[in-house]
Amino acid sequence: MTAARIRQAHPGDADALHELHCVTWREAYAGLVPETVFRQREERGSGHWLERLSDPAGDAVWLAHRDGVPVGFATAHAAGTEGPRPLCLQALYVRTSEYGQGTAANLLQLAVGDAPCFLWVAEENPRALAFYRKHGFEPDGSTETVAHWGGLTTVRMVR
Repeated sequence: MTAARIRQAHPGDADALHELHCVTWREAYAGLVPETVFRQREERGSGHWLERLSDPAGDAVWLAHRDGVPVGFATAHAAGTEGPRPLCLQALYVRTSEYGQGTAANLLQLAVGDAPCFLWVAEENPRALAFYRKHGFEPDGSTETVAHWGGLTTVRMVR
């Protein structure tokens, strides 16, 4: 299979990113967060994506697509001295159909390259934990319970 195409997202991608985010969240967190969390995210709409993508000083959002269909995205932001590393991977999600296709690795490379970085990942997501370990990240012992995600426990990983 050929690699998914990846480009920087723009304001016209807001609706597609919202839908993709909702779908990939359901795929990644099924059984880990309550249904109400998924519904709240879906009902929120694409306005936050439009606002984010319209900000010329905002963080880049990388959008992967296969045959014109969005299949994944990633974004990172400069954390400065606010975190254990200067760069934070905020989000990296791909559809399950892209697992093992290299799409997530390519998105990770575009979002953070080989820079010192940190991220938060669901403690009960062994596939994601293994993916990040493969790319040089290791848990640093910090955990966080995210109340608005139904009490999901996340672990911080750094490299």
